[in-house]
Amino acid sequence: MSVAGMSVAGMPGVSGSRAPAAGSGMSAPRPMRDPQLAAILGNGCASATVRSDVLPPNILFVIDRSGSMTCNPPPLTESTACEGAPSRADASRASKWEITRDALTAAIGKLPAAARVAISYFSNDDMCGVSSIPAVPLAELDSTQRSALESSLKEVQPAGGTPLVGATILAYKYLHTLALQNTLLGNDFVVLLTDGAQSEQCGDAARCTTAAECTTLLTDEEVPRAASPGSDIRTFVIGAPGSEPARVSLSKIALKGGTAPEGCDPERGDCHFDMTRETDFSASLSSALAQIAGQAVTCELPLPAAKEKDFDPKLVNVIFSSGDSTTARLVPEDDRTGCDTAQGWQYNEDVTRIRLCGSVCTDVRTDPKARVDVILGCPVVAPQ
Repeated sequence: MSVAGMSVAGMPGVSGSRAPAAGSGMSAPRPMRDPQLAAILGNGCASATVRSDVLPPNILFVIDRSGSMTCNPPPLTESTACEGAPSRADASRASKWEITRDALTAAIGKLPAAARVAISYFSNDDMCGVSSIPAVPLAELDSTQRSALESSLKEVQPAGGTPLVGATILAYKYLHTLALQNTLLGNDFVVLLTDGAQSEQCGDAARCTTAAECTTLLTDEEVPRAASPGSDIRTFVIGAPGSEPARVSLSKIALKGGTAPEGCDPERGDCHFDMTRETDFSASLSSALAQIAGQAVTCELPLPAAKEKDFDPKLVNVIFSSGDSTTARLVPEDDRTGCDTAQGWQYNEDVTRIRLCGSVCTDVRTDPKARVDVILGCPVVAPQ
């Protein structure tokens, strides 16, 4: 399925439909033979159809390359020993950085071409340096961007402190700036990976001095601001071995960043991907990145009509057409459970997007010629 945005097209037999978007080249939806759909259209209630394309993800990886990433993960090197002497105990075994590099390379390789990906590191000067521009700026995952990301990861040599707070704040600023420039389409994510807490020596004299003050600034102000309506930047957090002291604060970032599992508690430290409790860092990190990709590459559709004064969320229906089909079928609204178990579609929290759930999401992801149309004006249909 393409991700070029959306256009409006008239439906056969529907009066008062909006005109197609100029230059869109949009054809009318395929013939509607679904009985429920035919019944809806027979009522003459539809005022327009909106052809919507799935929103692509914009993912900024913010990755810790501090000196402690040179250590072997436990049990070869326990985290406390690594903090005291950050070096690899067994040169024949992979370091935390090498495991992270390989897992990230593999995960990025599996993301769809429509995704836009960037990567930033902290520190970037072997001390406390952070940058407002990622090491690899955000771009669609064509062959050039994939090569740039892979090369960047290969060139990294861990060193320096852990300016986690500054790196994360600048990541939000970068995505927000692109949004203000109207150069972003889709859903925005920061993926923060660290093997430790904010370094004491890496404060910001203008805003915070101690590591605790800086961490509170991030968890209580910056993360909620980034996740708020209008910014909508969600933050995934991965705590690599060594991040045990930061477990609570990392879970707070994930919770306030809008990616924590339901029922988690930051005081238990179970709101983020905590690798410190796993026995195989490599396998658990690959699993975490796969889960993040699954949540980031969502089946969400824009719904600009929600901004119109006469828009009624109770008068919306969704049509799905597979690429090899000459017919279309009605997708019911199903908000009885979360989208991970529902079969149909749901609104997001502020009713500005439609989420496709269950098998229809799978169909959209696997069929590049699939088509989704949204009918405006007819009473919503729930599961039978």
